[in-house]
Amino acid sequence: MVYSRPHQVPPLTQERKSLYLQVGQHATGCTAAFIDGRRADLVRESALFLHKLHQMWEQDGVDKADVWTELLRRVAVSDLLHTLNQPPHRKKKSGSTSRPWRVTTSKLP
Repeated sequence: MVYSRPHQVPPLTQERKSLYLQVGQHATGCTAAFIDGRRADLVRESALFLHKLHQMWEQDGVDKADVWTELLRRVAVSDLLHTLNQPPHRKKKSGSTSRPWRVTTSKLP
């Protein structure tokens, strides 16, 4: 996880409050559409969520490249854990495969 220096939090204006509410509404919309199996709504709400999230980053001075770099780093670590959890190419005499190191989570770090 990337930790940055604390920065001065901008005042909570009505505009910022409205944007935060919209981000939350679209995130909730994504979840509801996913649960209900409404693919078209999931796509639409996801796009709206990302758009509003990008606006929030801009207002707070967050470089979007930093966010995407962090996401790519997490995917790379997840891929590494998946690779480490694959059984070796040889089998034990009993016919079962051994796992030298077993990763028991699918969660991204």
